[in-house]
Amino acid sequence: MLACPDCLPCLARNAVELARRSARGDAALEARIASEGMRILADAAAEGFALPPPCYARRLIDNALASCGGAVPDPWAKEKVDSTELAKKLLEKHTDLLTPNGVRDSGEHDDVCPAWSESVSRVSGEQIRLLNFERRLRLSIAGNILDFSIYADLDIAAAMAKMDEAFTNPIDEAAVAALQRLMDSAHSILWIFDNCGEAVFDRPLMEPYRAKVTLAVRGRPAFNDMTRAELAASGYPEGWAGGGIVSNDDGVPGVVDATCGEAFRAAFAAADLIVAKGQANFETMNERGDKPIAFLFLAKCPVVCRAIGAEAGTIQVRLHNVFDIHP
Repeated sequence: MLACPDCLPCLARNAVELARRSARGDAALEARIASEGMRILADAAAEGFALPPPCYARRLIDNALASCGGAVPDPWAKEKVDSTELAKKLLEKHTDLLTPNGVRDSGEHDDVCPAWSESVSRVSGEQIRLLNFERRLRLSIAGNILDFSIYADLDIAAAMAKMDEAFTNPIDEAAVAALQRLMDSAHSILWIFDNCGEAVFDRPLMEPYRAKVTLAVRGRPAFNDMTRAELAASGYPEGWAGGGIVSNDDGVPGVVDATCGEAFRAAFAAADLIVAKGQANFETMNERGDKPIAFLFLAKCPVVCRAIGAEAGTIQVRLHNVFDIHP
């Protein structure tokens, strides 16, 4: 998905924010980084936006990191820690989702989603299993709803209220059922992370599949996206996933085959299914035709919403290169 003029306001905000974080109070340096960022965006417009938006974001990030001479190796380091800690506290409110099979057969009431408890008494075992999968999936996407770069300072009650939206917003039930079948039948799954904090909510959905999952992270700081450094704190110690860990060796907040390392390319090629979290992964991979990809994200950006014909704020389970999505 290529960038367009409508991407400029968001990219310009990124350029200014990167300048502020990287300059650490040095007004002259901040102005220089921001000015260079605007030149980068002007060049992007002049060349006709030949790349996806995250590729221009990478140029902005690289410019900021180089301009500060390594003094600020990761401009979002604090937000990564804060969002991960907040996510852990929020996840404690959903401990029922952490059981190996994820099904509460006892019939006990569920405070977070009463409709779930109501449904359990009316459906078959297989339907219960599907509903539970959907619930874990909604929780995984809830991290994208919270957008921790904005909500990291919320208290638990306010953040919980925001998370509840994930359990009530409409979702494509056929796509949910198809995704469960794909994850059940796949021999190997490459899970491409998005943000820190959000990654904590991915764990319950991955838990039943962890023996066949390979965890994929960014190779260099890319806003508040996951790198190898944040895995352990997010609940993924060494050995947690059967397929291990792979870095894309890149600083694009997305996945661009041409700039990824060989290890990542090999893991991508070997996987039966790719699960890609967040809009940036969608923006950089939505035109790939070589693998089944499940894009899981909240539709936020007007450009993305227009491209997929979705309303802002909707939960997206987009199955790419998967043709029969009906149960």
